[in-house]
Order: sequence, then structure tokens, then C-alpha cells
Amino acid sequence: MEGRILLIDYHPNNRKLLRQQFELEGLEVIETTTGEEGLQTAIRTMPQAILLNAMLPDMLGVDVATRLREIARTKHIYLMMLGGEDDHQQRLTGLDAGANDFINSPIDPELVALRVRNALNRRSKDNTIDPTTGMPAGRHVQDELLNLLRQPEGDWALVRFRVRKVDPLREVHGFVAGDNLVHGVARILAEVLANDDIEDDFLGYGGQDDFVIITKQTRVASLIAEAQEKFAAEVGTYYDEADCERGYVESDGQQFPFATLRARSVTPADGPFYDIRSLSEALAG
Repeated sequence: MEGRILLIDYHPNNRKLLRQQFELEGLEVIETTTGEEGLQTAIRTMPQAILLNAMLPDMLGVDVATRLREIARTKHIYLMMLGGEDDHQQRLTGLDAGANDFINSPIDPELVALRVRNALNRRSKDNTIDPTTGMPAGRHVQDELLNLLRQPEGDWALVRFRVRKVDPLREVHGFVAGDNLVHGVARILAEVLANDDIEDDFLGYGGQDDFVIITKQTRVASLIAEAQEKFAAEVGTYYDEADCERGYVESDGQQFPFATLRARSVTPADGPFYDIRSLSEALAG
């Protein structure tokens, strides 16, 4: 299992046990101790799964769950709540607020990890979550595009970010290197979107090294500029020292440039759009 887990839990022993178990399975773990910190971290990092304590120092876990389900960039994330000892009402309230699962204390870290792993595997097979980036994909993206078609006069903008020329990196250094770069782009886009307070922005994976963002028209220019600046600053970290010294990837005597991040956007003014295909064709340019 690959990916990132966010713990929102004030209890240090819970965090220690869960961190050890998830890291044993090869997952990155991020720890937060308050509801507000957890919400901001979820928006910025878009983890594959969130484990949320039902009781936090600053707010109830159910209120955090409700907010996570209201925010476009976090509403798809698998959410497990950790509650007190056999508290039936707490379980009902948490599940009603949008939690996908509920575990009572004392927690069994192996059982928690097993449930999370099974849930993420199901989502990957259902074509709703991309296994590489952990972002909404497939039907989730299609649903968001269909929603745009219902707003022909809206102030939305649809932006496609395409990672180009990543195949030479995969061919020379392996598929893992290419996936790491694509995963890095996912992180960059999430971080850039988190720089403002627009919580209904959508970020998803469109497949074939493409990302889809839905945001306000006024945000597009700065969003693209920030993302491309961040990408340019760190793209070299995905190549080895020899590549960086040359400034290109070499394979079988051929020279290939580093990957680039291309962006294109459309708004309702570029329409009318009658279906997802017409939206996709406009983005393709």
C-alpha cells in the first residue's frame, strides 16, 4: 500500500501506534492534534485517508468530519473516526456526519490498517481514486465536469495541468521515478490551491499525467504562475546528478529535456459546451 495518511488525534499513544503500523506498511504519516490544524493540513496535503479522533481539544470530531465533507478537495477522502469505548451514539453521529468507518477504543493498529488498506483498494478498483496520486479520478472527475455543464453562465474556470516529457524519465530511471514526479505535481497543485480561502476549488487526476482543477476565473492566472514556478524550482530533484549537470536525460545516445508542466484553461465564454467531450476538446486546444 502506498500513499499518505493524516492523523487528527490529540492522544499521543494512538498516534504512536498508528504511525508505527502505517510506516511499517510503507505509508507516509502526517500527525496533527487539533481539529483546525487537521482541516488545514487535509486541504494542503490531500491524503488518501484521514483518521480522526471523535474528541479533540478545540472541537468535536463530528464537526471536523462535517467540514471535510463540505470542502471540495477533501470530500472524497476516506475517513475513519476513532471513538471512545463502545459509545453507540458517538458511532451513529460520526457515521451520519460522513465518516466511512468507526473504530472504538482501545484501537488495534493492525485492524485499523487492514480496514484502511481494504477501503483504498476498493476505491482504486472502482476507478474513483487514482492509486498514484491519491486524488479523485474517473467518476469523481466526470461528476464535477457534468456539474460545470449545468452552469453555462457561471464564473468558473476549468484548468488542465499536463506533465509533459515525463516518459524519458520513466525509461531511464524507472516507472517509480516518473510516478514520484507526478505525485510531486499533485502535491504542488494542492499546496498552491491551499494558499487562498476558496474551499470549493476542485482538484482531480484526469489520467495520462493530467490534472484537472476547477476554480474561480479570477484565480486562474496566479494559480498557473505559482504552480509552474514551484514545478520549475524542484523538477531537477527528480533526476540524478549526472542529468542535472548535463541539463537533460540521455538514453541510447539521444538527449531528452526535463519534464515540463503545461497549463490550459477554459471558461463558459469559450463555449457553449454541450457535453464532457466538448469541454475536453476545448482544453486540448
